[in-house]
Amino acid sequence: MVAAGAIAVVAFLVFLPQTRPPALMRDFNAFYCAGVALDRGADPYRNEPLGACERAPRATWLNRGIPHLAAPAPLPPYALAPFRLLAYLPYETAVVVWSLILFAAFGLTVWALRQVTRLPLVGLIAAFSLVDGFAGWTLGQIAPIAVAAIALAAYFVERGHDRAATAALVIGMLEPHVALPAALAFFAWRPQTRLPLVAAAAACFALSLIAAGWNLNVEYVRSVLPAHAVSEIASNRQLSLTNIAYRFGASDALALRLGDASYFAMLAAGVLLAPVVARRAGAGLLAALPVAFVLFGGPFSHVVQTAAALPCALLLWARVPSTRLPLGIALASLAVPWAQFSSLGALFPTLAAVAVGFVVWAFVDRRPLAIAFGAALASFYLIAIAASVTQRIPDPAQALAASYDPRALAEASWGLYVHSVATWDVLAFDLARLPTWLGLIAIVAVCIRAALPAPDKNFARYENGGIASGRIPSR
Repeated sequence: MVAAGAIAVVAFLVFLPQTRPPALMRDFNAFYCAGVALDRGADPYRNEPLGACERAPRATWLNRGIPHLAAPAPLPPYALAPFRLLAYLPYETAVVVWSLILFAAFGLTVWALRQVTRLPLVGLIAAFSLVDGFAGWTLGQIAPIAVAAIALAAYFVERGHDRAATAALVIGMLEPHVALPAALAFFAWRPQTRLPLVAAAAACFALSLIAAGWNLNVEYVRSVLPAHAVSEIASNRQLSLTNIAYRFGASDALALRLGDASYFAMLAAGVLLAPVVARRAGAGLLAALPVAFVLFGGPFSHVVQTAAALPCALLLWARVPSTRLPLGIALASLAVPWAQFSSLGALFPTLAAVAVGFVVWAFVDRRPLAIAFGAALASFYLIAIAASVTQRIPDPAQALAASYDPRALAEASWGLYVHSVATWDVLAFDLARLPTWLGLIAIVAVCIRAALPAPDKNFARYENGGIASGRIPSR
């Protein structure tokens, strides 16, 4: 059934071009071109040669950059190194290779969580298929690899394979702000992972120096990271606390400070609470819980990254029966990348209805009326969001042409583009982000409840990863 559905979706995308997402592989275009720049000894963080590569002719079904704009590739040099290898391939071939990598990451995520939770396979596929699979693939994002890393780390740590769990997190560091909380929790609470983590950090640093040299590494830390955070402050697709603060009138500087403060506060809370919850509901939470925490708030977060909160929700759903209703609703809320409603093509409302229907069946209520209600609500909500789009987005071409500086960081042109096109139809995008925010809040609230001194009697004690084995320290 799942395979038949996937084949049907592919058939629509191939034979009905009007159903295709309009920005296919947009983010991969930036990553690939950053790899090209690195290979040529150029700066991958500047408007040029990044922008020229992004605007090079592409197959008609792929995204192509627009004039006087460079979409940034704001990854550390070690994370750009794999794209330097892909840059040896023709672009269309590299797209196919990257697509296969993303499909493999999606499959590993579902497999690992199936092994750990024994939850229905159809439900797991439905939970990840849109937010992690479809949205991640159409953008050519790195997030699905980070999500797979979190799921695999949870799988390995529950079986006592700490080195394998550490290796998974190292791969997840391609998306540093997502995987870092899990790595810190491992470092704090599983002493046997400390040496491998230190060795991995040294290897990443060495790879950064080899790939880009000292000056580019300094530029990344000093200039690129803060510039990218500023460039995305006003984006109506941002799920960060920084954007919320900006939305309610905070200055750029204050909004960024609030976002940074919330990230570090949630990071500390997640790392401190993770062993408490892990002792009661399985060692996999040591990897999954801190990640779910930092996705709530922060200075920078997109909807494809919120899929990294799903392993935490699924682990708790499987092991704490009293939390299943709020977590089931949270899973349905997070399964759909609502904020991408304008860029996932004409099939998106139908796909959302199907995905939510299966999530409701697996994790909320198996009665046909409840399933139908969930599916219909998802579809109608997306229709309502689309109906809320009332403003015509202005053409940024003149503004981009007037201010384009080839020597500037790519965030300069990108920030202007964001302020031109991603600050309109505020109501529609507020509605689109609301279900994701509520889903993240529900997961954090359940985790906090799970860490309280008087735990629910339904909490299971997983001795293979808990106090009995000495793998998770007691208070």
